[in-house]
Amino acid sequence: MGQISDIVTPWRQLLLSEQASFRGVMFHVDQGIRSSGRRGVIHEYPKRNDPYAEDMGRSARRFQFSGYLIYKPRRAGETNPLLYDYVAQRKLLYQALEDDDIGRLVHPVFAPGGIQALCERYSMNESRERGGFTQFDMSFVEAGTPIAALGFSTDTKSTLLGVVGTANSVALNLLPKS
Repeated sequence: MGQISDIVTPWRQLLLSEQASFRGVMFHVDQGIRSSGRRGVIHEYPKRNDPYAEDMGRSARRFQFSGYLIYKPRRAGETNPLLYDYVAQRKLLYQALEDDDIGRLVHPVFAPGGIQALCERYSMNESRERGGFTQFDMSFVEAGTPIAALGFSTDTKSTLLGVVGTANSVALNLLPKS
């Protein structure tokens, strides 16, 4: 056994199964965090020691990655897809992170196969001591599905007028006929 990378584990196989990327621009991942939970409203009443928690659905999933790009010289005729033009790749990545709207985020552990996400913020860090190494700290939130795509109406005025019209009809039908 020569190196730690020679040890085969299910976690390592999963991590190496798919390259992390955003909008098709690959990066290496040093650390990743996925967070979510439940949205809730806690009702607390005067003179009552027992609160009531109301579940309002799942919170948006958020992802934080500490990723990096590293310079590795290419040999003539090299075709390894993990070797890239470091300066060009760095520019492609920060442009992808700054582009408008949502994009496809891929991570073999936290977003296998990819999800639609929005980059909320990122920071890019380079230093003289680590020349040829750029670290990116990136925060994403899942895009989810717009309400219009689910077939729900967002026209509140029309919905309200329809409900009021129905209520008026029911009320008129309940009045005694003279």
